[in-house]
Amino acid sequence: MARYLLPFLLVPLILSSTSALFLSDANADPLQKQETRYLAFQIFTSSPDPRIAESGEGMKPLTGLPGKAPLRDYIRDIQQRIGTVGDRKTRLAVMFGPLSFDHTDAEIRGFIERAFDLALETNVAVGFHIDDSMFWAKRKDLWSDPQNVEAMDWNGSPCTSRRLDWSKDPSPAPPQMCFNSKAIQREVLHRAGAIGSSIEAGLNRLKVANRPELFAGVIAGSETMIGQDFATGKYLGYRALMNRGFSKQHPPKDLDREREDIVHEFIDLWAKGLVDAGISPDKVYSHTAFLSHKVFAGDDNGAVSYSQHNHFVPPSVAFGNLHRPGFSTYPQPGLFDEIYSELAKHKQVAWASSEGTNLQLGAGPGQSGMGMETYLAKMFNHGATLVTIFSWGIGGEANKNMDFRQVTEGIEALTAYRKFLSGGPLLEAKAEASTILERLPPKIHRIQKELPVWIQKTHKTDQAGPLMQQLDASIKANNLEAAERTADAILRLISGE
Repeated sequence: MARYLLPFLLVPLILSSTSALFLSDANADPLQKQETRYLAFQIFTSSPDPRIAESGEGMKPLTGLPGKAPLRDYIRDIQQRIGTVGDRKTRLAVMFGPLSFDHTDAEIRGFIERAFDLALETNVAVGFHIDDSMFWAKRKDLWSDPQNVEAMDWNGSPCTSRRLDWSKDPSPAPPQMCFNSKAIQREVLHRAGAIGSSIEAGLNRLKVANRPELFAGVIAGSETMIGQDFATGKYLGYRALMNRGFSKQHPPKDLDREREDIVHEFIDLWAKGLVDAGISPDKVYSHTAFLSHKVFAGDDNGAVSYSQHNHFVPPSVAFGNLHRPGFSTYPQPGLFDEIYSELAKHKQVAWASSEGTNLQLGAGPGQSGMGMETYLAKMFNHGATLVTIFSWGIGGEANKNMDFRQVTEGIEALTAYRKFLSGGPLLEAKAEASTILERLPPKIHRIQKELPVWIQKTHKTDQAGPLMQQLDASIKANNLEAAERTADAILRLISGE
């Protein structure tokens, strides 16, 4: 899950297609129209129950992969509620993952075989989402060797636990892998080969059945990055830098750029292993996550560089010769424009949303302010061949009203899915209609940061409380103009104006 998730003020904020201004994008590259485009939904494989998004924390490993029956039920639920699987031009798909180092080769081979069984049985395309480095608690043979674990300084002080920013309070995970350790690289090529050869066997079954469109692709990573140490918050990567010949006495000219190159090479290594095993580069995608320059410039980041804030994965790192680029695409101001710019720079036609849904993470109101149709249009109308939607069914019946679920499974979203899968043109809201949607989230961000400090200093809860209630009511009523006026009033109060 994306590192920017903050579970507060997340309320439904869905604009209907009748209340926004729209345009259809005429600039979609014709080359991507010649292949199947996939609308995919992530189904989690971190435990026997696919409704559980993750089950590992600290050194607790992921548990067994789901069996065929719960997966079939999950697919049928998606299939029945959307009502169509599309055709060879636009196809409904599911992405199974994470496939991690906590799973054995035998477990993964058996699971991939089951996945292709389900594709042929349900007529829904399947793909696979690899956890490239995060969950490896079971691999003591690897992490017990300090050479395979990242360091937080030039002295080689090892990371004991990696920080995951998936909620308001960070959680621990197994230590950060050293991406250029020889043992790690051997294991990556072995694992990529095992996954790739198993997928190739499934592809051969699809070819015999004349159903090649039932394979959506493989995402070779899960927000690949060099993360931070959980206990200290320190940025990592020094073990890999030392492996490249650098030291405290002889540091690289650009510490950030050097670590970006390390991440880039690790993504390329996974892609090479998959391609060498028989998977077409056109079916392999990376998965990185970044904060746009626009949002970064508006935040108070102190001395942290843009590269550090993004854990050494600016958008350019997602590109490579043996795979297509893929990004997390939870909407944020400037995100899609930055993706489009990088695509143009790299002369890249096809790409993927490797993770996302129409919800703006950590930005106060929570939602992107655009309808699901516009959200899909911002990808499919701009060359995306795979869009992977997260959160369908997470938590089961007990969590059906959570904001993630409402955004992903609501009527407006289902209508947009059906339109895409039936081949209808996706309409995209004009930029002018979303101006307030870019102004409001930074204001909410600032209130969340500054208001608690102001209250602690002034004790004027009686003045701030009614305004916060008014702000919350306006957001829930989808009255963005009123919400912005109230936000401005709160900021004036804080500033003493």
